[in-house]
Amino acid sequence: MEFTGEELKKLLIPKILEIGKEIVVYDEVESTNSKADELLKLGYPSGTVVIAEGQKKGKGRLGRKWISPSGKNLYMSIALKPNIPPKYATLLTLTSVVACTTALRRHTDVPVTIKWPNDMLVENKKIGGILTEMKIEGEIIKSAIVGIGINVNMTEEDMTEEIREIASSLRIYKGEEFSRSLLAVEIIKEFDKWYQLLEKRERKTIIDRWMQLSGTIGRQVKIVLSDKELIAVAEAIDEEGRLIVKLNDGTYEKISAGDVTLLRTR
Repeated sequence: MEFTGEELKKLLIPKILEIGKEIVVYDEVESTNSKADELLKLGYPSGTVVIAEGQKKGKGRLGRKWISPSGKNLYMSIALKPNIPPKYATLLTLTSVVACTTALRRHTDVPVTIKWPNDMLVENKKIGGILTEMKIEGEIIKSAIVGIGINVNMTEEDMTEEIREIASSLRIYKGEEFSRSLLAVEIIKEFDKWYQLLEKRERKTIIDRWMQLSGTIGRQVKIVLSDKELIAVAEAIDEEGRLIVKLNDGTYEKISAGDVTLLRTR
């Protein structure tokens, strides 16, 4: 990173309430999510941000690996102790992706859209994603780690042929390099704002913004669940963040977790 944790904090305070009051920057970690979880256990406050130049074992959703070349992209995790009921757990991921997408659009002028629940796309190629890992006990979320991975200055040469077909980066799209530090500052500020709304139960505000930024709603999708596959049209999301889809027989189903592939527009 171009800036240290202390320099990043100076750019953020007094603009933040909770997220980014502690920022720790590492050269390389196994994964920023694991490191953020470790710091929370050591007594670091909720809102602590971990940023790494590179990750040895970057994690994506559903056990996938997140390719993490050093010095190119943004690898960041936020450690939280959310004051929300577990039934709204999915909304934390949606809030996170709304914050990141809003910051990216404003700071880079790249038309990023969201694929439910947590992917950031440009022209149907993935440029970023969110991995939320939670510890829930009864009716309390004890802790949540929100991992944010964004392909910033990666070039096509940095990608395998297989990844090139499905992924892109801000640099590939715009043809210019971006400051990862300034991007991190914008994302942290935006995350702080949207996270406060979530804590204040402003769920409709978050869902409305998610719908505005979504590239999923109105599309035909394939959803792979643990026990079946569905082909359906994505219609909306409910107040818990579940995807509401309309099946070919006219019935509706609510999806709380699954792997979604966008097929085509209506």
